[in-house]
Amino acid sequence: MAKILYVITRLAVGGAPHTMLTAIRGLRKAGYEITLASGYPGPDEGSLVEEARSTGVDLVFIPMLQREVHLLRDLVACWQLWRLMRGRHFDLVHTHLSKAGILGRIAAFFAGKRVLHTFHGDVLDGYFSPVKSRVFLMVERFVGRRTDRLICVSAALKERLLPYKLGSEGRFSIVTNGIDLDRLMTTTPGTTNGKRVGTLAMFYPIKRLDLFVQMAQGLKERDDQIQCVMAGDGMLASRLKQQALHLGGPVQFVGLCEAPASFYSQLDVFVLCSDYESSGMSVMEAMSMGLPVVATSVGGIPEIVQDNHTGVLVEAGDVTGLVAAVWALLENPEKRARMGSLAKDYARAHFSAPRMVSELDMLYRQLLP
Repeated sequence: MAKILYVITRLAVGGAPHTMLTAIRGLRKAGYEITLASGYPGPDEGSLVEEARSTGVDLVFIPMLQREVHLLRDLVACWQLWRLMRGRHFDLVHTHLSKAGILGRIAAFFAGKRVLHTFHGDVLDGYFSPVKSRVFLMVERFVGRRTDRLICVSAALKERLLPYKLGSEGRFSIVTNGIDLDRLMTTTPGTTNGKRVGTLAMFYPIKRLDLFVQMAQGLKERDDQIQCVMAGDGMLASRLKQQALHLGGPVQFVGLCEAPASFYSQLDVFVLCSDYESSGMSVMEAMSMGLPVVATSVGGIPEIVQDNHTGVLVEAGDVTGLVAAVWALLENPEKRARMGSLAKDYARAHFSAPRMVSELDMLYRQLLP
């Protein structure tokens, strides 16, 4: 039985941790013995600790492993990871998210372990200050040359990362995200009024949730019965709430979403406004629930949403386009239902967790001694 050490920065609510836990469930069923090392989630991020425990994984906490850069804490976290790798037998190390990816791969190098890293997005653009982004780039290049396999969650993300020269093209592989379709599709649909629009995201600048607030105002001007709902939390929460208040309160904020399927089941249209998305887990989940999607045509989104078939794509930053696309779906229940049904069928065919697990299994077998 192969033993894999997974390392992630923190078990906070978000697409990357959810995807990783879905993979762990499948890999354990496939016979892998998995240990998960993680930092603790922040106070405003929500927690997936209990969900991680429910997978049966051997969970090890590294308290010093946190998202923020702190030289002393980062050195201690790296040493603790190295000690874990040296103290137990692991056939492979698989890291997730930027901080854990850097510290985990450095520890794996000094521990003599073969290592894979999954890029769930491009944190080198849009997440940190320019100075911090340059530092991260230099470090990513250093650890990238010491990584056996670099995994991207979409073809678009691979093409975006290649110019950074993080490693040779031959070291890159694509494993698109998978979701627990059975769990989502067995959720009983909620009652809607045909005018409920929503989004789910962590409140980061690159998500452009300010556009969702502006779009909500535009929709309300056309029909004040339309309800626009935003689920999530994060660094921009206060700013977004102030923006909504200034515009007359066109958005309802419901906080962190512990039960995404229940949230999706109460919507008629799902919206994504991001400036960049490597894959778009919330879009995949919304489609699997039979929702038509209106999304910005960025990153890996066109690999998920078929324009005018399973959803509608608009240009990044185009508030007018968002309003028009959502309004057209709300005004046409037949088109909305047809598009939602096609989205659900497409999700069933392309977004399954077993497919993701199978692709990871093949990668592991290539690297296992």
